[in-house]
Amino acid sequence: ENEDWPEMILPSVTKKQLEVINLLPLHEAGYRGLDIRIGIADGGFYHADSMASLPHEQYLGYADLTDCEHDIFAQEGKHGSLCLSAIVGRKKDYEGAATEASYFLFRTEEHYTESPKEIDNWVAAIEMADSLGLHIVSTSLGYTTFDEGEEQFSYADMDGRTSRGAKAACIAARKGLLLVVAMGNEGNKEWHYISTPADADSVLSVGAVDEDKIIAPFS
Repeated sequence: ENEDWPEMILPSVTKKQLEVINLLPLHEAGYRGLDIRIGIADGGFYHADSMASLPHEQYLGYADLTDCEHDIFAQEGKHGSLCLSAIVGRKKDYEGAATEASYFLFRTEEHYTESPKEIDNWVAAIEMADSLGLHIVSTSLGYTTFDEGEEQFSYADMDGRTSRGAKAACIAARKGLLLVVAMGNEGNKEWHYISTPADADSVLSVGAVDEDKIIAPFS
């Protein structure tokens, strides 16, 4: 594996994304996340402690809430590094969505399993984010079904009131924490619909579109 993987793909992944959501005019007006504290919950953050394209002076710390044996900056956490890069990454003539924001990293995903424990990990991260005084938590994660033998959700459970994650998200929103949550990548799979905690009330649930703003097949 090339150790520069996250930095190599940063410009091609995110520049068009900023144009699609019309963020460039805000950058031109000087809004780049100054004095905003953002938490990112994911499965790990591959080389985020050494990537040259990240503003390490704005790094607030990390919490590993999983049972994973490897360091959160080890190789299996590429997805978290990509999400982090899209938010605060800077490289030559390109900048991410909020390059002046401070950021705190939470590892909540268990690497080798898919179980309801991961929701509990995420809830613990949200509680910690509130205690740390963070303003926003970005979560590119979602839960529908789990490994065989674990309790399973049904689509009827995606009502914003059933899962522990949705309940915690609603409490966090009432306390003033902005949660930005991916709706899921199940659109072209058997599940097909939204995942939790994106089903919760008062969170910003985000689907996916292509560069022409057409909904992605997996969304």
